[in-house]
Amino acid sequence: MILFAIAICTALYWYVVDANHLWGAVTSVLIVACPCALLLSATFTNGNMLRVLQKFGFYARSATVIEQISNADELVFDKTGTITQQQGSNIKYDGEQLEPFVQQMISSLASQSKHPLSMAIVAYLNANEKFTVKNYKEIKGQGIKGLIENNEVSLGSIKFVANKATFKTEGSKVFVKINDSVIGSFTIQTIYRPGLRNILNELKQKYKLSLLSGDNNSERSNLIPLFNGEILFDQTPQEKLNYIKKLQERNKKVIMIGDGLNDAGALKQSDVGIAVTDNINNFSPACDVIMEGKSFCYFSLFLDYCKKTKIIINTSFVISILYNIVGLSFAVQGKLQPVIAAILMPVSSISIVLLTTGMSSIYAYKLRQRFSKLQEK
Repeated sequence: MILFAIAICTALYWYVVDANHLWGAVTSVLIVACPCALLLSATFTNGNMLRVLQKFGFYARSATVIEQISNADELVFDKTGTITQQQGSNIKYDGEQLEPFVQQMISSLASQSKHPLSMAIVAYLNANEKFTVKNYKEIKGQGIKGLIENNEVSLGSIKFVANKATFKTEGSKVFVKINDSVIGSFTIQTIYRPGLRNILNELKQKYKLSLLSGDNNSERSNLIPLFNGEILFDQTPQEKLNYIKKLQERNKKVIMIGDGLNDAGALKQSDVGIAVTDNINNFSPACDVIMEGKSFCYFSLFLDYCKKTKIIINTSFVISILYNIVGLSFAVQGKLQPVIAAILMPVSSISIVLLTTGMSSIYAYKLRQRFSKLQEK
């Protein structure tokens, strides 16, 4: 609207003063004020940052996600498989002796799920042979079950397998039910990701950090010092989603960091959903970003890098607007020929592309330096 107003005013002025300059001046105004450079700045900045982050195991769904990350002010973490390691867990089994046949049935059922606890059980049992699982069913946040060799096998919480009240335990507990009998349970001790305390301490200086976990509260005392927001346990997938909604109702820009499974609803509801996985081939359609588990220790660096987007785009906006102001000042006076304006327009666009690409590359170089220093520690 402003551009058309300037063009109309220019046309009226030259119509009265000298009609011979009218069309040249109006044409120059419309060409030189083209917003192409403004549109290109965000596109090229986010696109280049997207390419850089992929090299560090941080895979964003689209370039616009980078800008959404830069606007975030609250981080919400899942526990199991996110801030804890999905592999290398300490597992203890209590219950009836597991015969090889029973181990194979449990392993066959657990291998159908990509949940970190299921994967830990599969690794612990290390059964060579797998049976076919029929009528497989997974209830998010509760457990899994299926028919194996004419036996109904269930894995999950005590409420899921036996409809009993949950109770406090040390670590995550997965109960095993074969047909009508609960034969035992696996206790998976929590092993946190390397450098977790340092990562969260860095993030607390810039964000509000909350934790939502479907596990029991046995780790509460260990986790309270690490977070500056709410810490909630025994959360169902729906409760996690509702928590994200409440934050957004308070105008918070939320990043949800989960394992992409029980957190699917919360990941989709959040402004940016980040799925942490030790196997990037795991399909997680609800998330905006997939981050390799080994890259979790650099999470703070990734967020800092994304925040540079604002600096780069604002700088390019200022330069582009200055170009338009200078160009328009000559165009409205009839001192800028349309052919010259047509040459200057792509030149300004190219200069903005070079500026945004160059600045994002400089920040990428600094990111690599910080990345290397952390690797040396």
